[in-house]
Amino acid sequence: VDRATSHNQRLGLASITDVVRGNFLEMPFEAGTFDAAYAIEATCHAAKLEEVFSEVARVLKPGGLFLSYEWVSTKEFDASNADHVRIIDEINFGNGLPEMRTWQQAEEAGRAAGLELVTSIDLAVASAGAGPWYGRLEELAWQNQVSHVVVSAVDAVWLAPKGLKQVHNMLVEVARSLVAGGRTGVFTPMHMLVFRKK
Repeated sequence: VDRATSHNQRLGLASITDVVRGNFLEMPFEAGTFDAAYAIEATCHAAKLEEVFSEVARVLKPGGLFLSYEWVSTKEFDASNADHVRIIDEINFGNGLPEMRTWQQAEEAGRAAGLELVTSIDLAVASAGAGPWYGRLEELAWQNQVSHVVVSAVDAVWLAPKGLKQVHNMLVEVARSLVAGGRTGVFTPMHMLVFRKK
C-alpha cells in the first residue's frame, strides 16, 4: 500500500486515488460506494466466483458497471478429451487456481450475484491482427532452458534457497501448459465480462 501510494504521488495521481488493502470477499467499503469496478486476472483465485461478484455488486451503485477479465475454459474445451483435461489441470495447479470455470459459468456467476450481463467476449480471439496471446510464452522457451541450467547449478552447490528449483520447474511447466491451452484453444486468460448492477 505504501509503495502504491508513493507511485501515485510521484505520478501526480494522489488526489484522485486511494490505495486500500483488503479481501475481495469482504471489501472494507459501504454498500453502493462505487460507480464502477474492475478485476483483472484476480477473481479466478476465488473458490466461488459468485461470492466475489456478489461482493462487487454490494459496493456498486445502482447502474454501476463491473468489468472482469477472467481465466476460463472456452467452447473448444471437451471434458471427455484427456489431453484437454490434463492441460486445464496443469494450468490450475501451476497458478494456484481452485478450479477452471467455463466462460458460461463465469457469466452465470454474475447473474447469480444479481448483475445484468452487458458484454461477454474472448479478447484472445477477438482480433486476428493481435496474434496469439501465448506467443511471448513460446518465445521465452529458450530462456527457460537457460534459466533451468543456471537454477540447477546454483541448487547443486547449495547457493539457492530451498525449494527454488522445484518452483522454477513448476513455472516452466505451467508456461508450457498455458501455451498448450492457447494452441488448442481450450483456455483463455482474456475473457472479458461486463456487468451492470440493476
